[in-house]
Amino acid sequence: MEHMKLYWVTTEDHHEDWFIIASSEKEASKLHEEFEGYNYGSASSQEILSIPDNISVEAGWPSEEILLSVGAIFIKEDEPRIVEINGQQFIEGMLEAHIKEIDDDIFELLGEKRLNQTKRTDQTKH
Repeated sequence: MEHMKLYWVTTEDHHEDWFIIASSEKEASKLHEEFEGYNYGSASSQEILSIPDNISVEAGWPSEEILLSVGAIFIKEDEPRIVEINGQQFIEGMLEAHIKEIDDDIFELLGEKRLNQTKRTDQTKH
């Protein structure tokens, strides 16, 4: 069995940047592209660390438990998550957080509360 590693995978738009467990940079990029619907060749992977043999993992997204077991520190746990590993900080892709802000803007325009409890995306009063 190939040795698994933790990779940080990004795309040009940075909408879905996150960690992937894989055996190679190429596999990490390919998994990210498949999982997130990106075109082949659009993701870049950076090796962060080798997963210790005593931690059982499968290729794909790591759970928070796995990240913690390899020394990750969650600096911010809500979206976008910020994780520190070996002194380096990684910021989760912002697409999900951006969608929640837009939804809240719409809720507010309809006279509702900001149900996702996000801040306004612009400075105008509604």
